Amino acid sequence: MLPVCSRYTIIGTAIFAERFSHPFLRPRYNAAPGQNLPVITEHGLREAGFGIIRHDGRRLINQRIERVREKGISGSDPCLIPASGFYEWKSEGARRQPYYFSLPGRELFCFAGVLDTAGDAFAIVTRQATDPVSRIHPRMPFILDAWSEEEWLRGREPEPAPDLITMIAVSLDINDPAAPDDPALIRPAFHNHTWW
Repeated sequence: MLPVCSRYTIIGTAIFAERFSHPFLRPRYNAAPGQNLPVITEHGLREAGFGIIRHDGRRLINQRIERVREKGISGSDPCLIPASGFYEWKSEGARRQPYYFSLPGRELFCFAGVLDTAGDAFAIVTRQATDPVSRIHPRMPFILDAWSEEEWLRGREPEPAPDLITMIAVSLDINDPAAPDDPALIRPAFHNHTWW
């Protein structure tokens, strides 16, 4: 199965600075595996690499909540991953159309995450997808609300945040690793020259 949430955004930078008492200087419209990105642990804010390198050299970017539950959340080094939305792709004929998912009225929220044993890298925890994500992929990030963030960091499994998710088709530019990391990536597809 294809990984879920291999790219996401962090664009609520003013809220980020206020919530975590730390300036976040540049919005991220294409946070991707291999990049150093902010995470929150019980000790505070830090950066970690997106994707845990496994013993076979492959990068693990997702961890199923079912697997985390088996190991015990507190034994999985829980963390929070600040985000503003995430991308998923749907095969439409010969092309893969990207879609952007966000939460109306929540410019910044957190995914549940887990760190590797050294705390240098993280993976996004996923759960069974609900609509509209389930139209594209059977899994989705485990999204937390303010109360459940604290529960997660304490090693307890909370209920996921209520599913009020919007979905829009966006530019094919997100498929290009060299595309500028800017707001054009999350504009509705028909506003972008790529479609003409």
